[in-house]
Amino acid sequence: MSMQNNTINKLQKQPKQGWLIVGFWLLMMQFSAVRASDLAMTELNFSSLPGDKIQIQLSMNASAIAPKVFQTDNPARLALDFAGVKNSLDKKLYQVNQGAAGSIYVVEASGRTRVIINLTESVPYDIKVDGEKVYVVLKPVSSTNLVKQSTVREKVVDRRISNLLPKQTIKSIDFRRGPKGEGRILLGLSTPNTVVDVKEKGGKVILNFLNTTLPTDLVKSFDVADFATPVRKIDAKPRGAGVSVIVTPVDGNYEYSSYQSDGLLIVDFAPMSKAEKKAKLKEKFPYSGKKLTFNFQDIEVRSVLQILADFTGLNIIAADTVNGNVTLRLNDVPWDQALDLILKSKGLSKRKSGNVVLVAPTAEIIKIEQDELAAKEVIEQLEPLKTEYIQINYAKAEEIQALLVGANVTRTESSNSKSSGANIFGGANSTASRSSKTKQKTETKGVLSYRGSSTVDARTNTLIVKDTVKQLVEVRKMIELLDIPVRQVMIEARIVVANTGFAQEIGVRFGVAKAHAVGGGLFALGGEGTEGDIVTGTRTVNNTMVDLAATAMNAHPVGALGTTLVRAADYVLNLELSALQNDDKGEVLANPRIMTSDRELAFIKQGIQIPYESNSGDDGTTTELIDAVLELNVTPQITPDGDVIMELLIKKDNPQPGTDRIEKRELETIVRVKNGETVVLGGIFEGTSSKITYKIPFFADLPLIGWLFTKNILGDTKTELLVFVTPKIVKDTLAAR
Repeated sequence: MSMQNNTINKLQKQPKQGWLIVGFWLLMMQFSAVRASDLAMTELNFSSLPGDKIQIQLSMNASAIAPKVFQTDNPARLALDFAGVKNSLDKKLYQVNQGAAGSIYVVEASGRTRVIINLTESVPYDIKVDGEKVYVVLKPVSSTNLVKQSTVREKVVDRRISNLLPKQTIKSIDFRRGPKGEGRILLGLSTPNTVVDVKEKGGKVILNFLNTTLPTDLVKSFDVADFATPVRKIDAKPRGAGVSVIVTPVDGNYEYSSYQSDGLLIVDFAPMSKAEKKAKLKEKFPYSGKKLTFNFQDIEVRSVLQILADFTGLNIIAADTVNGNVTLRLNDVPWDQALDLILKSKGLSKRKSGNVVLVAPTAEIIKIEQDELAAKEVIEQLEPLKTEYIQINYAKAEEIQALLVGANVTRTESSNSKSSGANIFGGANSTASRSSKTKQKTETKGVLSYRGSSTVDARTNTLIVKDTVKQLVEVRKMIELLDIPVRQVMIEARIVVANTGFAQEIGVRFGVAKAHAVGGGLFALGGEGTEGDIVTGTRTVNNTMVDLAATAMNAHPVGALGTTLVRAADYVLNLELSALQNDDKGEVLANPRIMTSDRELAFIKQGIQIPYESNSGDDGTTTELIDAVLELNVTPQITPDGDVIMELLIKKDNPQPGTDRIEKRELETIVRVKNGETVVLGGIFEGTSSKITYKIPFFADLPLIGWLFTKNILGDTKTELLVFVTPKIVKDTLAAR
């Protein structure tokens, strides 16, 4: 105050210029007071900023002042008080509906203006004053806060559910590799039907067990990358009152499934290729357009279509009947999904042709398609017919004709027509048409139109087709695709029957005899001899006391060793050791082979017919002929990768001489073999071992000399049947030659 008085005193001593300065200063002070009392809020705008931020702009009619700010969490609001500021806005409520901002309410009371921002949730914010404008920037909730809030909610929910479940334990954790390369996790549970929450999150599969304990020796990380499965690592650790098992895959190309059985939880991770994974995701979510974000309140449908056209570059045509408004808020949604949702909400449909999309009510789209079909049928009925002569080179013209007119309508042949060579349409040269074979158009599945017809010239294997130009083009395409040479296959079979026989016989013979000169006879001590006089029929007494020598069967020679052990006076003690051994080896080989076309039955057989008499009751005895043959019966199928699938029936019968019996060997199977490779279809092995001992009672049991009264016969017979098959695809050049 003293300084102002001094200033005034100084000005009083100045001339008139000083009073002018004082007057101007007082006038400016009064104007500033009036200006401050007239400060008002004149405009409110909002917009989106990068990073999901929302900016609210408040404009004043003069230099803006900083507001007093306070925030509430329940309900979530942000309030700004501007003291001494009037409200000159044309309305009080503004709908934002972007980000976390729902609406803005502006009201003036008690010499101040309050701006209330209603939020969907509490978010961080920044306030900046710049000249006549005040900027309020609402930031999105950080991912860290979201995770924390989500974790807190999950813990609360888990705690409530755990109180309702019985206590349980994970007893074991095991991992195995499946037969198809899948990773299999096996969790041993103490309680069957355990409640487990399996979910996929952050590229990992998490198994949450509630009210569950985990032994300390299982709280660890299992590295299973060496198993070469989609699973890389398994982490097991406690989680509050429960347990979490976190499975880390190698990559995203997998499909998992889980099931429980007898206290065991099994989680399978099946490998998938990138194409299979992409197809799986597309099947689950068929939309693949570029993502966009929409936030509109009560906007016209036609305007939304215009925005989509600008965003995607499509040419969109909207019918005059497309009208109405729509309110939408879409965040990172594929544009094709957004278009479908908007159309469904308003009862609209789309029809796409190239890069042009027609949008109209569903009823109009249906009517347009029906009108086009009707117009096409009229054109087809009025279009002139043309005739073409098509030479069939490899197939039968009758078979091609059956496909043209629809085999389900035109095939009327009997069951034996194929074997008799008759035409399936009833003659050597046949004519057929779809219109003459059907009453309703929906009954046919052929290529010809309803006015078309076809005729077959069997002599030249030519097909004469009469139809519209468009349909004749389709007929040509079909014939070019089907009239091709069929590949052929040479099938060779080898049937091997191997026999192995072994026999061994060891025996002994000894006796005592006395020679005398009376009549030139011989006194012997032994059994009945085997030598005799054929003329007189007399037999002599054998001088052998023990005769257990090896027998020469089938006139085969027997090795023998004889010696005189004792000779005293006229008495002689003779000993003879004999042995016999036979080795019998044989092999029977049959090698049938046959060539046939792909998917065509072929067989070859060779053998005899054996008469067989059977008693048929009143008719008496009848004689039947039964085949005893070597037969190869096969139907091959060539796969796209060059393998051959064969339906096989192989027989090798062996008639038994002098009897009515037939030894049968037969094999029937379906097998897939690579071209040129040999496969063993099967085999039968039979073996017989025997040991026969002849001995004289009491004497054979004596020690040291018991072998003199014993004879042993050993036998071993083996039979083995093997069947080999080799398919060979014949090259086209060889077949043509």
